[in-house]
Amino acid sequence: MRKVYRGKDIEVSFDLDICIHIGECLRGDPKAFKLDRRPWALPDAGEADVVAKVVELCPSGALLYRRLDGAPQEETGATTKVTPMRDGPLLVSGTIKVQHEDGTVETLPRATLCRCGESRHKPFCDNQHLAIGFRAPGVPFKIHLSPVRLRLDQPMAKAADPRRLD
Repeated sequence: MRKVYRGKDIEVSFDLDICIHIGECLRGDPKAFKLDRRPWALPDAGEADVVAKVVELCPSGALLYRRLDGAPQEETGATTKVTPMRDGPLLVSGTIKVQHEDGTVETLPRATLCRCGESRHKPFCDNQHLAIGFRAPGVPFKIHLSPVRLRLDQPMAKAADPRRLD
């Protein structure tokens, strides 16, 4: 379920169900995205242009934004690009229409889709590839440890993510 955090110049939304816990938000703008406060996302605590750039770094599409200040919205490419990540999901960018389990369709500019077959939230990756030791060729992807990625070898349970409390 997508939660909306409205600021004066930019609105940020977050869907914990599709987050793969890369933590770009926490590294990118610690003023706007801070785990030890509620709400954890405060778009007005950062500059709208910076918040937009940080959201665009989120590979899963869990974070999205909508500009309210007349600045351009996120642009998606004219084509859809699929990149297999080494030992992990498919990183997809472009205009992606995803049908959820409940039948609703959402259009995303970015998504990380399961390729190991074990996700409990298909078609999205939920990091179960870590639990099963999935191995497959692909592009290396640097993952940093953070408060939302405590270990590199295990998926983080949704119940353990502090952002669920908002």
